[in-house]
Amino acid sequence: MVRLGRGYGHGPIPLAELAELEGLPPSYLEQIAGQLRRAGLVTSRMGVKGGYALARRPAAISMADIVRNLEGSLAPVSCLAEGGGPGECTHADTPCSAHAFWERLQGTITSTLESVTVADLMKEAQPA
Repeated sequence: MVRLGRGYGHGPIPLAELAELEGLPPSYLEQIAGQLRRAGLVTSRMGVKGGYALARRPAAISMADIVRNLEGSLAPVSCLAEGGGPGECTHADTPCSAHAFWERLQGTITSTLESVTVADLMKEAQPA
């Protein structure tokens, strides 16, 4: 996403080029790109000048957007991912003594991922 961010506004980047730059198998990157396209985070274009591009400006795509669409829930434990509300554990007969801790951790994870955008990572990352 950072590489696509660097090319934002300059047309799509071919998947083969992205795979080579990132050292990833093209088939694996194709799966990831497909998920991101279905989520509306990237666009794709077929043909000679085809490839992938960010669907929105880099500052409008948070890490939470990316992680949620690639990994699913941001919950660190299954009872939170399955819709357990505050203080609720739905996976056990007796309440989990650490549930409040897991809720705080989920809040921290979520707020951190929501506060970092592709544009932020572009500032930190050095071009290869």
